[in-house]
Amino acid sequence: MLFGLLGSILLLLTIVFGPSLAPYSMDELHLFKKIPQADGTVKIEPAPQAPDGTNLLGTDQNGRDVLSKILRGARITVTFAVLVALLRVVVGLPLAYLGASFPRTVGWLNEKLSLAFTTIPAVLIVFLVVIVFIFSDAISPTQILLLMSLLIALVGLFPTAYVIQGKMDSILKSPFMEGQRAIGTGRWRILRKHIMPHLSTYVMVLLVSEIAQTLWLAGQLGVMSVFLGGSILEQGGPINMRYPEEWAGSIGYSYQAFRSHPMMVLYPVFALSFAILSFHTLADGIRKHHERKWGISL
Repeated sequence: MLFGLLGSILLLLTIVFGPSLAPYSMDELHLFKKIPQADGTVKIEPAPQAPDGTNLLGTDQNGRDVLSKILRGARITVTFAVLVALLRVVVGLPLAYLGASFPRTVGWLNEKLSLAFTTIPAVLIVFLVVIVFIFSDAISPTQILLLMSLLIALVGLFPTAYVIQGKMDSILKSPFMEGQRAIGTGRWRILRKHIMPHLSTYVMVLLVSEIAQTLWLAGQLGVMSVFLGGSILEQGGPINMRYPEEWAGSIGYSYQAFRSHPMMVLYPVFALSFAILSFHTLADGIRKHHERKWGISL
């Protein structure tokens, strides 16, 4: 749990202070580097360039500083994952409660929609829908990012709601809950005073796990050249990222250069993997701590 906690705190600090600590902006390009030779001549090295005193992690194929991309990209990639996870859990909770309260209608619908969204790979659903608008110039990158957040949240909403519904259902069927209903306790009081306190740790674990799952999905989309915030398609030119610092997209954007410049790809891979591992470890640590303290399995 310690690794997950420290890793999550480090990611939070990077989100807040990363752009301020970044040596360069994304508009500052180092397209060429002059390297003095032993014979007195100067060699001109085009981007991407190896690490040196100017660019500690080197540059990408467009001459952008890789360290600056990593520091700036956390704010987009990790914040995106947190937003998606929050949407899933916040909207999923009332859906789950309605499903547990009305199992033959809302509960049945949650189950069938959960099955539908888990049968078809989420990355395929998102890809087929997002590809329609990611190249559009009519909407801003921020609007595209929000649309992608809503879509990815929707893809995982009903599986999340169905999981919470199962937990709520087991609580509602406990002898204590049956006793509360027998003495006339209202639904709102049962939810507020009894169900939510029992679910608080479970929901926290689920939220952190959803962040990790969203980061993993973002990485898959990046490999498929579906970039968070959309893409710029220039006539006769390559596809460019609207947010060039975004981690998941940086993997997909640079992977063709892996053989010649592997670290240019591996740096964002390391950053994204560190974030996924941190949140997974944190969720697992919270769950184990709860089980040791209360002796109740989540």
